[in-house]
Amino acid sequence: MHLSGQLSDWSINDLLQIMQVTKKTGSLDIEGQRRGRVHFREGRVTGAELNGVDGAHTGSDRAGVADILYVLSTVAEGSFSVGAADGPDAKGWTVEEVLVDVDALQTLEGEIAETGLFEANGVKLINEIADPMTVEPADWQTFVNLVPTFSFGALEAKYGRGTAVRTFHTLNRLGLAETVAIPEEEAEWLDRLAEGVASNSAWNGAGGETDEQPVAEPELEIVEDVTEPATVEETEVTEPEPVSVATSKPSRAHVELKGVSAHASTTLTDGVYDEIRRLRSRVGDK
Repeated sequence: MHLSGQLSDWSINDLLQIMQVTKKTGSLDIEGQRRGRVHFREGRVTGAELNGVDGAHTGSDRAGVADILYVLSTVAEGSFSVGAADGPDAKGWTVEEVLVDVDALQTLEGEIAETGLFEANGVKLINEIADPMTVEPADWQTFVNLVPTFSFGALEAKYGRGTAVRTFHTLNRLGLAETVAIPEEEAEWLDRLAEGVASNSAWNGAGGETDEQPVAEPELEIVEDVTEPATVEETEVTEPEPVSVATSKPSRAHVELKGVSAHASTTLTDGVYDEIRRLRSRVGDK
């Protein structure tokens, strides 16, 4: 049977039904704004192809075939023809089975169209979700492509080590992560990201590493039956001369500041020295 004509007279659904009713083995070619081909074996759909400027897309499973027919169903102007079968020699699916999937996609498009996502210049993922959700395996590949390759160091630099550890633990527990060889140019980008975030003062103040060496805390000791005024011992620094602090009324029990002990290589910044003086003043007021 030779069949050809204009899509203005026959819809894609009509043509699919004709192929099934006649139990035709062949390939249905669609020529219009979109170009594609649907393959049949004894009236059952076995595969489909969609041709575009970026090459041909082949649907070999039911979902893939439905996706292509979903696109071809929007073609209302053009021509069609049925030629010899050159598609998969498989059992395939009934036209009704495939059209159920196409109708489901059309329903989803109608719901999404109301959100304005189709017309938006840019779309991003939301920062928080209210409830756990399930991602279909067929959709996972798309989500993976939305997230660039990352490293533990980059994640730690941006969100902190605790968050990075928890994230990597979850990814490993769910089997969602694998190691990859990062191209040199991408690795350089990740290094710049980590260095840029790590140098941020807000992160340093929240527990990140700094260039200054830690300074030992002053040691406070309770002293019993002290009749001599308390004095302050100080390590050798380049700041102003040590200050002696005496209590106005010696008491049987008071607090004595034993001094600040720090390694010779320790650098005391102005802020640290001011804090030491503040502690001394507080002791002297007792």
